[in-house]
Amino acid sequence: MQTDHETVREEALDALAALGNEHRIRILRALAEAETPLSFSELRRRVGIDDTGRFNYHLGELCGRFVRNGESGYELGTAGERVVLAAADLDPEAAAVTGQQAAAEGCPVCGERDCDRLVHIHLDGW
Repeated sequence: MQTDHETVREEALDALAALGNEHRIRILRALAEAETPLSFSELRRRVGIDDTGRFNYHLGELCGRFVRNGESGYELGTAGERVVLAAADLDPEAAAVTGQQAAAEGCPVCGERDCDRLVHIHLDGW
């Protein structure tokens, strides 16, 4: 019988393992760059995976933990936003700003003071 600590450890390892795939990172990037939630087909097009089954598998590995699937389509969940921000921090050429920073200083990406994006990211070098 597993302890709570062992269960949490296994869940954390599973979550991190889900991020160890280039296709899944591209899915997170595409969602971070999107202005609104994306349909399955639009997200697949932006990620550039032609095989629907393969794309569905990789998206499924992210849903629940990192990606939300609502009535309007797919969007980053809180953990997905954190992953994208952490990845941008690791890349010195990428700039990442939370919506709170953008409201206070004006968004460095779009220049608007009232930018309501929770995550507004420049991913050119990523």
